[in-house]
Amino acid sequence: QLINAGEWTEINDRFHKNLAFGTGGIRGRTIGRVLTDAERGESKGKSSPEHAAVGSNTLNDYTVVRATMALHGYISTWMASEGVLDVPRIVIAHDVRHFSRHFCELAASTWSALGGYAMVFDGPRSTPQLSFTVRLRYAHAGIVITASHNPPHDNGFKAYFVDGAQAVPPHAGAIVDRYSKLTLQDTVPLVVSAGEAESSPFTVLPAGDDLAYRAALEETVLDAELLKEHCPKIVFTPIHGTGGIAAIPSLWDHGVELVSVDEQAKSDPNFSTVKSPNPENPEALKQGISLARKVKAKAVLASDPDGDRIGVAVFNGKDRFECLTGNQVGCMLSEY
Repeated sequence: QLINAGEWTEINDRFHKNLAFGTGGIRGRTIGRVLTDAERGESKGKSSPEHAAVGSNTLNDYTVVRATMALHGYISTWMASEGVLDVPRIVIAHDVRHFSRHFCELAASTWSALGGYAMVFDGPRSTPQLSFTVRLRYAHAGIVITASHNPPHDNGFKAYFVDGAQAVPPHAGAIVDRYSKLTLQDTVPLVVSAGEAESSPFTVLPAGDDLAYRAALEETVLDAELLKEHCPKIVFTPIHGTGGIAAIPSLWDHGVELVSVDEQAKSDPNFSTVKSPNPENPEALKQGISLARKVKAKAVLASDPDGDRIGVAVFNGKDRFECLTGNQVGCMLSEY
């Protein structure tokens, strides 16, 4: 269809190379600039096409399965070298982006089909919670399906190691090497079989894991009494992402007077209320700051779609809110 329409730029963008697996994982368009009828499917009138973009340079079923195979292969080899006699276990999380849940379940089914044990959450969760749960569940690896604060048409696959942190050298390089060596012939059979969830079951984590994460967050508060005695009203926005799932109840647990930006508390893969869901961009905090003025809050906190980046704006005591840089927030945390 793209050929018949003469969409040569679109064809080139989709197929001119293989989507690269970098040290942190892979990221690319999962919705093409030009949609085909097959990709649109039965989604007329909906905000998302029915199927991810076809192409070797896009994030779709093929590239997700390929990345999962590479990670499983390396983890199995690493476990053998360390004398770990166990089934490779993995925890997989996802954000609210287009196809994130589908890719999460596809990766879990692939891991199970390869002989591993896969665990997923019952819905979107933040990247920090994934890292915690990898350790809580004594998993050997983790995956987050997210493109962080990048455009809505993107999605990604982040790989995590046994310590809950993103894979770093030498592990990252070995995973990348395995990914690059996998062929279509290696991958396509699993793309087909992993789509049949019943043949490759995975485990859905119980609510107790969420409570364990919130309990761990409690331990990070150095002076709970100070927080209760002196805590100004705060506005929080997850910018349509996962940040509020744990952050909001955790702040409530400490008696923080929290006001949520209701419009941005709704999951939205298009992040419709902002130009970019990057909380370090002042533009993304506009709604939060506007609400803060109305309710006379002293600070605004915002998180990105997968909840691993925070933006902060504070009232300067005079006439406006100042957006803090990451360095300023880091200095404040160090001082605290």
